[in-house]
Amino acid sequence: MAVSGHKDRDPDPSTAVGLRIRAVRKAQRMTIESLAEASGLTKSFLSKVERGKSTASVAALLRISEALTIPLSNLFETSATRSVVRAGEYPAIGFGGHDIAEFLLTPQSERRVQVLLSKIEPGGGSGAEPYPLPGEVEFVFVVGGRLEVSFSDGVVVLGQGDALTFDPASPRAFSVPKGEPMTTVLWMICPALPHSGYRA
Repeated sequence: MAVSGHKDRDPDPSTAVGLRIRAVRKAQRMTIESLAEASGLTKSFLSKVERGKSTASVAALLRISEALTIPLSNLFETSATRSVVRAGEYPAIGFGGHDIAEFLLTPQSERRVQVLLSKIEPGGGSGAEPYPLPGEVEFVFVVGGRLEVSFSDGVVVLGQGDALTFDPASPRAFSVPKGEPMTTVLWMICPALPHSGYRA
């Protein structure tokens, strides 16, 4: 059977922007009604924009991006379903603590899950005061080094390759013991923290 030489075409700009808006909205678990209320635009108009049936003005796109709490440029990314963060280009983010560098590996617009990479110097950590986080589940994986996570009922010591899953509402503090090498840790929080939940 002959196969046609048809090639998939990239969507036109208005359709691509609409797909991106829909993807970001769904990633944030926001209904189209909520987006309409937050942006001051009508539900029917937003529905048409998401389906590529209507073209939004720059002013409307600004209102949509503000409602989604993302930069306007994010609406023009080429892929609505993929996000690549290259090694050496991790966006830095501040959650507080001392002698620690933290990086965000998932897009700021992603609300279903948040993945962070921490590089903690010996003696560094979150600080002595335990703190809770909003969310349903938190996962920790030690890529290299040694991490101590302190809860109200004791301390969990994690070495390279160890993983820990716990309720993020449980107050905790974490640190790398002095004398240990720099420790690299992956943190996964579901759902993602709101921007106001970042430890600054």
